[in-house]
Amino acid sequence: MTSINELRAGLLALARRSVSIMTACSNEESTKLYLVLPFLSLLGYDVTDPYEIHPQRPAGFDPASKIKTDFAVLRNGTPVIAVDCQTASSALAEHRGRLRAYFNALPDVRLAVLTNGTLFELFVDSQISGAMDDEPFLTVDLEIIARGGATDEIVEALHAATKSEFDPETIAEAAHIQLVKKRLTTFFVDQAKGVSPDFCNFVLDSIGVNATRASVIERYYAPLIRNAFEESLVVPMLERLRVPGIGPASFAIQQTGGRAQEAARRIDIIARIRQRLAYLADSETMLNAIENVRCKDYVGKIAVYYDMERAGFLFDYIQGVDGFDKFLFPDPIGEIITNRLADIDTALKVVFGARLRELSRPATPFKLSAQVA
Repeated sequence: MTSINELRAGLLALARRSVSIMTACSNEESTKLYLVLPFLSLLGYDVTDPYEIHPQRPAGFDPASKIKTDFAVLRNGTPVIAVDCQTASSALAEHRGRLRAYFNALPDVRLAVLTNGTLFELFVDSQISGAMDDEPFLTVDLEIIARGGATDEIVEALHAATKSEFDPETIAEAAHIQLVKKRLTTFFVDQAKGVSPDFCNFVLDSIGVNATRASVIERYYAPLIRNAFEESLVVPMLERLRVPGIGPASFAIQQTGGRAQEAARRIDIIARIRQRLAYLADSETMLNAIENVRCKDYVGKIAVYYDMERAGFLFDYIQGVDGFDKFLFPDPIGEIITNRLADIDTALKVVFGARLRELSRPATPFKLSAQVA
């Protein structure tokens, strides 16, 4: 049985080793052998036992089936975890289809892992039973961990996937709770920025103010509710997080632990990204679209997007504890690791412009590759 502390120490050691050899893993097979299998071994699985780790396991009994996964973790001969591998350093978001097909084809598979050897995305079926979620509930980035260690939240979530602790029902429930917490946080942060009519009506009903006209709510009550929300929750939270020497223009909020820090970090990220886009905007269309740039928080990363999360995806943000953060843009741009937000200006402008064109003209999608060639 692997303890939390043992897992934390092993994860840090694995992260440092993986980062040091990742450039030598130039194809999928070397990625599997030298990066992915050691990660599964860290979780307590016997990678030398074909009855526990089965490569190229088909979905069903037909060995010729086209629905396969790179590694299936077996329990009593039945796949319970599916692992799909991509070449080291490759982007993952565009490679979820095969993993989803395998997950959906086998009801006993309850955890899916998509990885390039240093970035691991973990999925469950929290929204529709038997259907893999569109987004991961946990993202583990070994490059970030190698520099500054793993957060308690990541280690605890990963501990639930170890051989001694793994339980299909438990991990699905834990992932669902985590996702709900993230959505609740996102909801309250969004309301702090601009309260919705439904939220206003709920609050007014709760304090005994009933039958209020929409025009009165919009003109009078909505600003009051937003101000009260900020004064009672957001401002105290930010005051507690303020660190001497770190001014309001700082992009990264230093880690202090707790849910409040995560909410403040998300507010900070969106504010800074919108500021950069306003600086970079070269048309009125681009300037007007900035207010529709949003984000969604997952364990280990924050997804930043324009208008629609999937179609308008801009980049994934992964905070580094040493001040160097990772920005994962779609191919062919890839990852940018920096401690200066201005370093992503070119990539941010290209991808944002691409999303504006794609969403405004769906019949003739804009080619991102042409803009960065």
